[in-house]
Amino acid sequence: MSPKFISFALSKAQILEFLGLAKAAKITKQMLIEQLLAKIEANADEQARLLETFLYELAVEPVELEEILQCTPIERRRWVKEGKLPVLEYRIFRKSGRDLEYPVHDRREILLISPADIQQWRAVHQSEVHVRRQAAAQLARESRKTNQQKRQQFLQSWQQTIDEWELQGSSELAQVLALAYWTIWASRWAKENQRKALRDTKHAESYAARRDEWYERKNQAMWLLAQTSYAHLSFYRPPDPNKHHLWLCQEHYEEKYEGYYDSIWEYYYQNTQHVKQCPHCSVSFEQDYYALYYLEITNTVFPDLRFSFHMPYPIGRTHFPKPQKLPHVEHTEQDGMFRFGRPLVDDEKIIYRESDVQRNFEQALAEAKQYVLPRKGSGGTTTAPQSAIPTICEDATV
Repeated sequence: MSPKFISFALSKAQILEFLGLAKAAKITKQMLIEQLLAKIEANADEQARLLETFLYELAVEPVELEEILQCTPIERRRWVKEGKLPVLEYRIFRKSGRDLEYPVHDRREILLISPADIQQWRAVHQSEVHVRRQAAAQLARESRKTNQQKRQQFLQSWQQTIDEWELQGSSELAQVLALAYWTIWASRWAKENQRKALRDTKHAESYAARRDEWYERKNQAMWLLAQTSYAHLSFYRPPDPNKHHLWLCQEHYEEKYEGYYDSIWEYYYQNTQHVKQCPHCSVSFEQDYYALYYLEITNTVFPDLRFSFHMPYPIGRTHFPKPQKLPHVEHTEQDGMFRFGRPLVDDEKIIYRESDVQRNFEQALAEAKQYVLPRKGSGGTTTAPQSAIPTICEDATV
């Protein structure tokens, strides 16, 4: 124990009492500490009596414990958890507005720990780490082997499906259905990356870029699929399809603030004429911004097999017919992040890895192009009658 630590831990009165001196003794605290250290260094019994008398005052705190044992904070916390360093009590300190606990230890027990004990603890820990790593590596190997078998089984099943589509239908039908199938997974990977972009701030830009790439692939496939004879295109207009833009000038914004309106739109609806006549305010509407084109891929050979996709109207209007030329459909939108469709679940990521889906999608897109010829008329698509459109949309029904 250093003189500085004893000076901080014990009062002058406590030292005088331990040394058997009168409280009125005219001696500095520094001299008393020197006498105390000399006494306990010369007599082990006096040192034991000191540590027992001031058990809590001389308790070992975390930083000093690490210095005594020459260990790291991680080792200290691990040994506390394992019971190798018994805790005398927990004390509280305040940090960032919170009360946090830390352990202190009986100095007598800490001083009994030898370098050999520390070496043994570390050796046992390293052995346990080695065993755990070996077990984890073995588990990882088995998992990779199992996942590889699942992917191989899927590829065999997938080839059988393609063969069945060609045998009972045609090569054209098989290629169109294959592209529709992989477009489903392209859509799900787009949503998966969108979900990650919103939740992972560190890699948000990377996930957002991959999301956009997947949506672009999906759009390319939809424009191609819409030109096949198996396509049925319709239009979905939600209850509030338009996007509204409102910009208030400084004067009107201050009026809104002083009038305790809940939002700028509440202010606008109650002061519409003032805002419209103001040359510095701006209000506009994007028609059908939230509306969607709805594409179904169906066939008579496999009537239970149906693929369906959505595309935002602002994107699809450059390739698809105008909404008034298409049958309209009613949908029930789902709650959550996505109006329709979903991202991948964990089990699907084993078989439908992002790189595998991209490779299969690009192959299906290239092979389907040879069966698609530009068609005359409204965007080269065929449409189904109103009654043929379902009221609830899913990504695919097989």
